[in-house]
Amino acid sequence: MLGGVREAKRPRSSSSGRNRWKPVVMSALPLGAIAMLVGASAMAQDVDPAIDEPSVWDLAIGAHASELLTDDFINYSCGTNGGPPSLPIADWTAYQTCRPDAATGLREVYFEYDDELELFFRSRGLLTQAAVYEFTSTYSRPIIASALFDDDGFMIMLRLVTDPRVATELRELAVTLSGFLFARFGAESWTCEDLPRIEGERPYNARYEKQRCQTTDAEGHAVMVETHHYRRPGQETHDARGVETTGQFWSETRLEVSLVGDVPDREARLAAIAERGDQGPSEFELLIARAMDCPGCDLSGVNLKRANLTGANLAGANLTGANLHGAILREANLTGAVLDEANLNAADVRLATLVGASMQRVLIYRAVFDGANLDQVNLNESAGGFVSLSRTSLVDAQMLAVDLRNARITDADLRGADLRFSWAHDATFIRSDLSGALLSDTVMPRANFSRTKLIDAELLSADLIDANLRAADLSGADFSYARLSFAIMVDIVAVGTIWTNAVLPTGFTPPN
Repeated sequence: MLGGVREAKRPRSSSSGRNRWKPVVMSALPLGAIAMLVGASAMAQDVDPAIDEPSVWDLAIGAHASELLTDDFINYSCGTNGGPPSLPIADWTAYQTCRPDAATGLREVYFEYDDELELFFRSRGLLTQAAVYEFTSTYSRPIIASALFDDDGFMIMLRLVTDPRVATELRELAVTLSGFLFARFGAESWTCEDLPRIEGERPYNARYEKQRCQTTDAEGHAVMVETHHYRRPGQETHDARGVETTGQFWSETRLEVSLVGDVPDREARLAAIAERGDQGPSEFELLIARAMDCPGCDLSGVNLKRANLTGANLAGANLTGANLHGAILREANLTGAVLDEANLNAADVRLATLVGASMQRVLIYRAVFDGANLDQVNLNESAGGFVSLSRTSLVDAQMLAVDLRNARITDADLRGADLRFSWAHDATFIRSDLSGALLSDTVMPRANFSRTKLIDAELLSADLIDANLRAADLSGADFSYARLSFAIMVDIVAVGTIWTNAVLPTGFTPPN
């Protein structure tokens, strides 16, 4: 369910890249069901209630690109008449990179809502809360949003089109967005016309709607809402084999809010913008410059969200509770650094060095550590769902009670790593080396250990139900009391493997 809370207005912060939560102090991964409930409740409270959620309605028609908020939006690109993004750009001020729109002559900039809160909740396993922030949306309807600028950089139009890329059940609701928009802009003041019906168009779910409505809002802007809901010619209920089809319909609401007349005080405002000119680096830019060469620095609690710190020297730095969401730390030196309770969700940490770093209770959901060196790192109780650790070195890493669900850990070196009590549902360990690793009481259903080395590993009471151990080397491993029901155990090497009281797949006989 998508929440309508995006329409709520709360006090805003004017700081760039602000933190969205207070430093997290709760355990990222509970060891039991009771702890999970307690932790989830407390973690939900860690989100700062004073933060305003992203909203397209915060963008003011007639504002200049240099005046628009940037904190709440990401993935700026050139727009395609309300369609998917094309050429990526830095932010609003790069509007001139985009070609003029054929119909309006304006330059369309596509944008999305910031994903920080969504990934924060997903990393904590709070999927109901995460769903509120899953899409760029308005009134709980996913949309493709864009702002259109004139050649001087003034925002002349806001364009919203319901997103056709979502699941069928959400796309079916697209036409219903119009009702919310009619109410927002004044339900009694619309002039509507039915658009021509093309031969072969038929109702979908007993509804046919093809209409364009126009009004003027309280600020004098022209407002247009166009709706479509029907089957197009060729979209059928059943295919040639008589099998029922899904998704063969068009349901869409399009909104365009446009400035009428010229931008007020255009020349004076342009002159004021030119006079302000380059005011020097911002506080955020100065912080990034400092962090680029800051071994041993105290940067606890700083906000470096989406900062480009490629190659930074932060060896031994204190980054406890720092916000590094979406930051680029590629090839950075974080040897011995302290990142406890930091947020590295969606961060790019490829080829970085984090030997001996302390990363307890850190958020690394969808972070990428490919090729990084994390030997002797302490990742205890961290949240790493969908993390990528391909070709990563984690020799002797402490990874107690880590959430590694859906993690990609291929060709990695985890010799001697301690992963006890962790979760690795659906994780991929293909060709990795876990020789001597501790995996007792680890929950790993459907995990893929194909061609993986588990030589002398301890897997006492581990859950490996439906896991793939094809061609794995299990020599000397201890699977006592482990659960291996439905596991694939073909072509394994099992010299000296211990199976005491293990629950083995039906028909599997341990090799001598």
